[in-house]
Amino acid sequence: MILISSEVVDKYRDARRYLHQEFSVSGLNAIHGYLWMAGRVDGFRPLHWQRMMKRDIVIVEDPGLHLLWYDSTIFVKPLPVCLLDYNFFNTHICPHHTLFTAVCGFLRSYALLIRHESDFRIAHNLGLLPQDMTWIQWGEFAYHISNIPLSDVNERFQYGELRLSRVNLIYNFFRCRPWYYKIHRDYQSWFSYELGFMLVVFAYVSVVMSALQVMLTTPFISLEVSILCYWASIATTLVIVAVFAWQFVGIVFIYCFSCFRALW
Repeated sequence: MILISSEVVDKYRDARRYLHQEFSVSGLNAIHGYLWMAGRVDGFRPLHWQRMMKRDIVIVEDPGLHLLWYDSTIFVKPLPVCLLDYNFFNTHICPHHTLFTAVCGFLRSYALLIRHESDFRIAHNLGLLPQDMTWIQWGEFAYHISNIPLSDVNERFQYGELRLSRVNLIYNFFRCRPWYYKIHRDYQSWFSYELGFMLVVFAYVSVVMSALQVMLTTPFISLEVSILCYWASIATTLVIVAVFAWQFVGIVFIYCFSCFRALW
């Protein structure tokens, strides 16, 4: 299959710049050492499995969001037609090692996303593949890209699907940024998400504290257990105060960060 690639070069006048915008995953490479917290090595699952798990497949053009998921949504970047042009690939991608490994990882992810004809139909309906591509053509193309070894792909693509909430948490703790990609677009949904977790913690703590209180009212309680309950109650109170203080500081930080970005 021969697809036009010169139009891309003419439009951007710099194919390398265009390809960098299309396939750069530097944001995820920066936290590669922590990605094990957000996903599994080579953890790619086909499109029919995503539908089976009731996930909404959302089209994105940002390569940094490719195969990131949260709740019942997973982001997938469409396959650019220029990657199907051998001459374009050989001329503009192969000479640059960083770009080459990123594109190879991206292509390999597609070979693992579309493994069956049912996956191919889903991809066609969503516009992930060129509409004139047939299942036979895809099978021939996928046969070659599926043989790309894991060691030859970009660090990000050594991992499959990544949980976006954990990627945000990694950025929060290890990069001192409030998020990698903002999931919640308003404070109401953000508070609902954060306070939901806090209510669960509060419920568990309340049950434990009630149990300790009942223990202290019994006449068979020993002095050692009474002391233990006393210190446990103090420790629990300090933890609750620390968690709420952390949440308050987080809210203030995110609000100031959002205002700063809006102004500058």
